[in-house]
Amino acid sequence: MVNLISPKVVAKQLKWPLQALLIAPDQKMRTAILEKIKKITIREGHRDYHPGLVMLCCHLVSWAVMADIVEVKHCTLIDVTIEEYRADGFENKAELASGMKKFYPNMNLDSPVTVIRWENVRGYLVDNWDSELHMPKDLAQDLRAGR
Repeated sequence: MVNLISPKVVAKQLKWPLQALLIAPDQKMRTAILEKIKKITIREGHRDYHPGLVMLCCHLVSWAVMADIVEVKHCTLIDVTIEEYRADGFENKAELASGMKKFYPNMNLDSPVTVIRWENVRGYLVDNWDSELHMPKDLAQDLRAGR
């Protein structure tokens, strides 16, 4: 069988696969993402993420949204900036290190990390979210109606 497509054409047609970031089943964290307050995550290790489409999802509860990764930075935990760790909900480096150890027990300040920023969170959950009551719009309507 003869390959009628040249390697150059095939390479130009390839697209990046869908990226996914697992989000903890913490309701506060997922709410902050839906309300576009949380737009960053710090992960152990140098991970192969790139700017572009990403699915933020939780494998333990039925929850997923789409977003656009706008920045990926590889560094060590000690090199995470004040702005980055505060954007991720930590007040100082000691709190950052302690919080990271909950997910990554062997992490220390010299551990490599990947800082991932996203914008433009969208999808069904975002479109149907009541930011005032911090719940889905249909439940908020029922609550307001006394049901």
